[in-house]
This record gives sequence, C-alpha cells and structure tokens, in this order.
Amino acid sequence: MDTEVWQKRLATLPLASYGAGETVFSDGTKTGQLLILKTGLVSIVKGGTEIAKVEEPGVVFGEISALLDKPHTAARCSSNRYA
Repeated sequence: MDTEVWQKRLATLPLASYGAGETVFSDGTKTGQLLILKTGLVSIVKGGTEIAKVEEPGVVFGEISALLDKPHTAARCSSNRYA
C-alpha cells in the first residue's frame, strides 16, 4: 500500500491528543483501544522505569492488549504533545 493511500485511511480514524507528561495507557488497565502515533514523542514505562522512547509516526500502541483482550503491560506517557 502506498503512503498516500495509508495517509487517507488514517485520516478517517478518530483523533486523540495528549499533553506533555499525560498518561495514555496505564500498566494493568484494559482499554480495548490501540493508538497510532501521528506526531510527538512517547515514553514506554514499566515498573517506574522508562524502557523506550518512540517518536516515529505510524507506530501502533496497545495493539496486543486490544487484540488479546488483556491488560496493558506497560504505561505509555507522552513526553511531548502528540496525537
């Protein structure tokens, strides 16, 4: 699938924005949602320790929890404003 088609499909999805430091998912919660990073920077935190930072547009978060109907295994916090 080419980038233009992908961008058009993404544009039809609902948009959620989070401010710097805001928690998107908390470890152990079930939201049934998956999110796709549009812009910004997200920190992945497990047990109070940051284990990764992600800023690449198109990265998917929460998919394992949503697809398997299981709790999230790490918190996702915005380090920057992102959608």
